[in-house]
Amino acid sequence: MAMTGPVRFRYRNQEEDIDILIQGDADWVEKIRDELGISGNGPGFLSPVFGSVGPRPSSRSSKGPSKRSNEEQESISIRPGPEPDPSKIPASIREIGALDIHRDFEEMSITSTSDLDFDEIQGQIDAMGPFEPLEDAGTERALEEKVLQSFMGFLVQVHGMTAIPEKMLHAHLGNRFDMGVEEFGKWLRRLWRVGRLERMFGSDGSDSYVPFPYWLERE
Repeated sequence: MAMTGPVRFRYRNQEEDIDILIQGDADWVEKIRDELGISGNGPGFLSPVFGSVGPRPSSRSSKGPSKRSNEEQESISIRPGPEPDPSKIPASIREIGALDIHRDFEEMSITSTSDLDFDEIQGQIDAMGPFEPLEDAGTERALEEKVLQSFMGFLVQVHGMTAIPEKMLHAHLGNRFDMGVEEFGKWLRRLWRVGRLERMFGSDGSDSYVPFPYWLERE
C-alpha cells in the first residue's frame, strides 16, 4: 500500500558514515530519494507520520458481545480450590517512617559503595602498559583508543559502571591525550559513529558513554 501524507525516511550506514533522515510529504520524500538513488525498494526504512496511512481500525468489534450458554456461566462461577479465608493472612503492620534501610543493610552485612579512587584506578591502568596502538582502530588515534578502551573496560567490568560521563573521561584522560574538552568530545562522538561506543544523552545536555563488548575484546 502506497503511503500518502507526511512520512519519514531513515537510512544509516555506520561503516560508510552515512546518516540520512528525510521527513515530509510522501511524494516529496520519494522525489528526494530518487535523486539520491535510493528510491523504491532501496535501502532504508519508510514509516508514516501522524497516521499517514489512514486511521487505525477500532479495537471494538461492530458485532455485539457473544452470548454464553448457561453451562458456560456455571463453569465460570465454579473456581478450583478452597474458599479464601482472609483471617489466615498474617498482618504486616509498619508505622510510617519506621523503615530504616541503612540498619537493615547493616544487619545483612551490606555496605554502601564507596567513591571510586581514580588515582588508584589510574595506577592500575598504568600497570597494564606500555600500551600498543589498537589494531583496526576507529580513528587515527590508535594508541589513545587503546588507553580509552582499557580505562572504560576497567570501570565497566571491575567497578560495574553502566555509563561513564564524558566529563569524567576527559578529566582523567584529556591531559594524557593532550586534548581539550571540545576536541575530546568530538573524538568520542567519532568513536560513537563508527560503533565503538554507545552514546547516552543526559537531560542536562551532558553525554555519557559505554563501550560495546566486542570493542573491549579487540587487541
